Amino acid sequence: MKSFWKDNPYFKISLYAIFVVVVSILFYRFSSNTDNIAPSILAFLGGLINIILPILYGLLIAYIFNPIMMFFEKYYTRWFKPETAKTKRGIRTLSIVSVYICLIGAVILMIRYLVPQIYENIRELLIALPDYAQNFNNHVSALEDTLTTNISTLPYQIDVSKIFDMLDPQKLFNAEFINNMFSGIMDSAMSITSSLYNWIMALVIAFYMLTQKEDFARGFKKLIYSIFRKGHAEKIIAIAAEGHATFIQFFVGKFIDSTIIGIICFVGLSILRNPYALLLSVIVGVFNMIPYFGPILGAIPAVIITLFTGFMPAVFVGIFIFILQQFDGLVLGPKILGDSIGLSPFWIISGILIGGAVWGPLGMFFASPIVAVILNNLSRWVDKRLRERNISDEFIDTPHPYSVQATSNNSLGPKKNKKK
Repeated sequence: MKSFWKDNPYFKISLYAIFVVVVSILFYRFSSNTDNIAPSILAFLGGLINIILPILYGLLIAYIFNPIMMFFEKYYTRWFKPETAKTKRGIRTLSIVSVYICLIGAVILMIRYLVPQIYENIRELLIALPDYAQNFNNHVSALEDTLTTNISTLPYQIDVSKIFDMLDPQKLFNAEFINNMFSGIMDSAMSITSSLYNWIMALVIAFYMLTQKEDFARGFKKLIYSIFRKGHAEKIIAIAAEGHATFIQFFVGKFIDSTIIGIICFVGLSILRNPYALLLSVIVGVFNMIPYFGPILGAIPAVIITLFTGFMPAVFVGIFIFILQQFDGLVLGPKILGDSIGLSPFWIISGILIGGAVWGPLGMFFASPIVAVILNNLSRWVDKRLRERNISDEFIDTPHPYSVQATSNNSLGPKKNKKK
């Protein structure tokens, strides 16, 4: 005997309709500006994230430091040849301490040599900015006079003064502009100082995470196997392992590549006698971490800053950075990175645009490996579905009878057998 509640299709449709209406009403209530539900939830989540921020920083630091720790651990294991678990734990601790010593040493070197020089470059730039603006204004005025004289001979008149009023350096680079720039730098410095506590706690948390990373990995696997079926859990763990390998290979390779490019840029700008060689090299090296758009984003401020010192020096800097980026894209990058993510330029550029729109510079930086992991797993899923339906690559590549390629070979369409 059939059941009305289970076999009646209209009853199921009614339930689906009621469900859609209820979900729509709840969505409207949560997103409506007339209620305070959504802002309260967002405020609660924001406060929760601020509380666990040191833990998130610690996870990030531990993830970044893990390859360096494994590098030290491999050589310490080869030297000491541990045989007991206690000795192995001692080697792990020694490896982590070595990583922290390298970090502290790098910070000390930056504070001792790099930061003062960058600060001096910025200070000199801010002090000389009014003079640069005045010189630039003189060149613009001369150009305006030349254009006005030449255009006056034309049959139609163009008001050149209105065009150059919009580019008046005195309006752009005035005292208010300099004060705002300096205030922005100071605000950024204060913000970094205020978050120093979170970073210190993150370093402590990262130390213990690296010490017990096998326990955390084992706990993660147990959690996945306890939630999902064995087959699905194995797929999730395999995807996580592949994503980890892609991220590490991309980040380590890109960091080495950008460091080398920054050093070469500093040497080249020093040969060109650029007064802001170190500052511009740091800008180029940092932006070089972003694929495709990074070299352009790094070259623009370098050329603009050099433009204040003169037009020809800016041209030389632009040409030098262009040649340097070509060397990076054609020689150095492929040697270091190889095919680390295996993406075409279309997917890299698309991922960078979407990541930049969602998360800003960090989104542009993380976009490429994330898109690589997503596309690799999507490609496997598509191949699996095609195998299940017995659809081969040869069948996919065969033109459809009514496709453009097939009809171009026979403009009259498929021939029919004529009866004699």
